Amino acid sequence: MNRIALVQRLVMAAGVVAAITVGAGGSHVADADEPTCSVADVDYAVVGSLLLKDTQFGAADGVYPLGAGKVRLRFETAQSGGGREARLMSYELDNHLTVNASFALWSTKVVTESRTRVANECDGAAKGTVRHGDVVWSTKVDGYQSDGTLHCEGNVCGKFGAPPAGSSPLHEAPESVSFKPFHFNPDGRTFSMEYSQVSHSESPRRTAYLALSGRETKRTCATEVTSCQ
Repeated sequence: MNRIALVQRLVMAAGVVAAITVGAGGSHVADADEPTCSVADVDYAVVGSLLLKDTQFGAADGVYPLGAGKVRLRFETAQSGGGREARLMSYELDNHLTVNASFALWSTKVVTESRTRVANECDGAAKGTVRHGDVVWSTKVDGYQSDGTLHCEGNVCGKFGAPPAGSSPLHEAPESVSFKPFHFNPDGRTFSMEYSQVSHSESPRRTAYLALSGRETKRTCATEVTSCQ
């Protein structure tokens, strides 16, 4: 075999190896704003963090781990033909929150066990659009509410708006909740949301802000989208 023929065979072999390597490099990962079907339902496992401000004497101000849950988003091509729409189809977060507050000789510990949900609407509890890989919400979150129990221990229970000593029911349904944009990583599989105000009260005095981070767990094509007319 002459030198030229040997070089040609080596080049061809290298091309075959390169093609095999590319083919074995994994399937294409669809970005959140480019689902593999015209209408896609995408499930995410999420964790939450709570920021408390404006509490009495600042005694409970701070950042607290909140809990874990799940979110379903629906991505679809806008009827106008431009861009993509996003809808918050479901949201559940199981909250396990412990707040220890103290000021001078006062101290209290409040443990919250609750679940937060949004309205189960046919066309979604919130609507938005996909912009540069982020979901930007254009409507408020419909039916945002938390239900569960509070357990209070300490000499401030029942005072300054704190819950009564022992266990008591919890029901919170803020009139207005707006989520900040869901910022997706370049792979489209994970997202984060900056702190968004989810409640405010004067008794007890506090303002609560929620942050989320999510990881995709399932993606399916919504072949039969129910009409909401």
